[in-house]
Amino acid sequence: MTPPTVSVVIVTYNKADTIVGAIESVLQQSYRDFEILVIDDGSTDETAARVRPYLDRIRYLPKPNGGTGSARNLGIAEAQGDFVAFLDGDDLWLPRKLEIQMAAFRQEPEILAVQCSAYCVDAQLKEVLEERRCAPSQDTLMDFLLFRNLPAFSSAVVIRRGVLQSIGGFGTDLVILSDWDMACRLARAGTLRSVPEILVYYRQYPNNQSRDVGIHIEPGVRSLTRFFSDPSLEPGIRSRAPQIWARFYAMLAGGYLRNREWGRAVAWTWKAIRTSPRVMPYVTGLPLRLVRRWVGNARRHRVSAPGLSLGEACRS
Repeated sequence: MTPPTVSVVIVTYNKADTIVGAIESVLQQSYRDFEILVIDDGSTDETAARVRPYLDRIRYLPKPNGGTGSARNLGIAEAQGDFVAFLDGDDLWLPRKLEIQMAAFRQEPEILAVQCSAYCVDAQLKEVLEERRCAPSQDTLMDFLLFRNLPAFSSAVVIRRGVLQSIGGFGTDLVILSDWDMACRLARAGTLRSVPEILVYYRQYPNNQSRDVGIHIEPGVRSLTRFFSDPSLEPGIRSRAPQIWARFYAMLAGGYLRNREWGRAVAWTWKAIRTSPRVMPYVTGLPLRLVRRWVGNARRHRVSAPGLSLGEACRS
């Protein structure tokens, strides 16, 4: 049989309540030349039972729990397509996601990856919490290193499989931020395009791991240290190391500010400014962005997203 063009790698861990929705959102794609691999990273819930009715349409690959990076790497190793698209087991795609992204590859055959914009939605798929839009970039690598223009990378990107293999896949030693680490290495390898359409529903939870600011510190330091230790790194990027480190520290400060941990927020803000005064505009804008976030949360019940009924239909 002819291999599919796209391998869709769905990684899940104890997401029995949402995995069917993720699978259904792929099966409803207007672009049809794909395979689906569900990588179960050691789930102990009813995931296996929930995917059983789909075994004639997917490849289900359970593995011992080893983290998201190892699960995605297994998907890359097992993929048969020339392109790999990733989807987390609790997120959803809109029906034209693959169609629009694969059209971008046809228009620009030299690009390595394509990402799209996303709706952040609540766990019950009833409210849109935020629109995260990606935009065309003049310097994708710097954008990523400064935590910009990455609306929902893990569920929003399609990448050439050969590139994933050449840059070594996802980092397995990072508890969190493996998506960011991959995005930065990918941007070094070549051109990545961003399409403006919102094509992903990216679930947010009140107790989401990403809200634990402290868990980001060690992986972020590890990733940036490894990045700047590469002797082949372009001098222009290396010269901006203080700015990049300062932005990372400022991101931590912003996280602590959102959590109202004022002492830690002040400490990381001061560390960011001492590392590079160029971070000052970002730091001084933190309180205003926080207020805007609070106002947005207060008004979010007024927001609706075209096609959100798809998410409702996919729930099980």
